[in-house]
Amino acid sequence: MIAMIVGTALALAAADAATLMAPATTAQLQQVAVALNSAPVALKGDVTAAGPTLRPFLITLMCVQDDGATRGLVQRYVGSRGTAMFNGWSGMMAPGKRMPHHDMVGCLNVERLQNWRRIAANEFGFDIVFIAPDSGESYVWPTVMHREPDGTWLVA
Repeated sequence: MIAMIVGTALALAAADAATLMAPATTAQLQQVAVALNSAPVALKGDVTAAGPTLRPFLITLMCVQDDGATRGLVQRYVGSRGTAMFNGWSGMMAPGKRMPHHDMVGCLNVERLQNWRRIAANEFGFDIVFIAPDSGESYVWPTVMHREPDGTWLVA
């Protein structure tokens, strides 16, 4: 009985998440792969290791449609150090909402990842450049990835 309740709750949570996010197109998913592959040679190993967190984090940010849900959808990718993006959070988290002419019906494009930098042996940073395909607006989202003590990479 408990397993059925938990299973139902998980299915409902997944359905809720699906209604809060637009579906990414194949081309948009390919753009994410190309952007992740753009890391400089010195960071490639860490970016590859961070891929299981980094890829779904990018897709969530580019496709989330509800400001109130953004924190809940992204929180699973945030490490033990927390993140500056939640300090003083006011609900305006979705990158698409920062583009006043984007209609929020579809996902943003990840134009590129830029400004790659090594911060520490267990941390690297970069900027995500999002482009709204409908309005052409752009937004730069600074990101830092941190390797946790257990070896997983999460957003710092």
